[in-house]
Amino acid sequence: MKPLLNILVIVIGAAGVFFAQQSNVKHKEQKSIYETTVAQNVKLDADIRKAEKELSDEQAGLAAAKSDFDEQVAKLEAAISTEKTMQRQLAESEATLEEQAAQIAAQKKLVEEATAILGPGVTIDNLAEKIAEIEAKKKDQTKKLEELTTLADGATNDVTKNKASIADLSARKAKRDERIRGNAKEAVITAVEAEWGFVIIGAGSNSGFTPQTKLLVKRNGVLIGRVNPTSIEPSQTIAEIDRSSMAIGASLQVGDRVILAVPATQ
Repeated sequence: MKPLLNILVIVIGAAGVFFAQQSNVKHKEQKSIYETTVAQNVKLDADIRKAEKELSDEQAGLAAAKSDFDEQVAKLEAAISTEKTMQRQLAESEATLEEQAAQIAAQKKLVEEATAILGPGVTIDNLAEKIAEIEAKKKDQTKKLEELTTLADGATNDVTKNKASIADLSARKAKRDERIRGNAKEAVITAVEAEWGFVIIGAGSNSGFTPQTKLLVKRNGVLIGRVNPTSIEPSQTIAEIDRSSMAIGASLQVGDRVILAVPATQ
């Protein structure tokens, strides 16, 4: 009986040692899992801060683009106003030229008539003097006509320059509009394959997506992760989910919005 008890004591002792060792191994495994989880959380926090900074930089870029756009619009409006002023001045100059031309024609006619016949106040004695007066007036009017012609030519050149400037500003405004539209471009996730780690986006090369395009995913205005394009078609894109950018427990859903991570160049 006593040997049997001794054997039981030995078996129980060995079982205790075995379970103690197993418990120690499980404790180490749990500790390793905990430390790994903490490290992942630290990395995720860093990634989130980086994404928030990138989003802030993007918003700042959009604000700068809008400010530059507003400045170009103001310049365009000023150029249009200047063109209208020059057109009005040109019209006034042309009207003055016509008036001066009519006056010169009238003076020429008077000279011809005074030379042909003796009119009221014109005699043989003062004919030469009257002709000299008329010639002096003619020269004065001709000089004024030349001055007005020079002014009209200058006004025409200014109008031409302003038209070129307006065309240039209009082209720059159109390019700026296109860049702003590109920065504000959004697409929608139409399908999610969580097991294989990819999503399908309802926009492709027709919308300007390229393999180098970096995409952020947001939901209700809040950034929830990143995706990287792997296959781009004209109207859709297949993108790999960047799991390291996702918060623990978060997942992408159909209907989530996709935006550019890096805004178009200015």
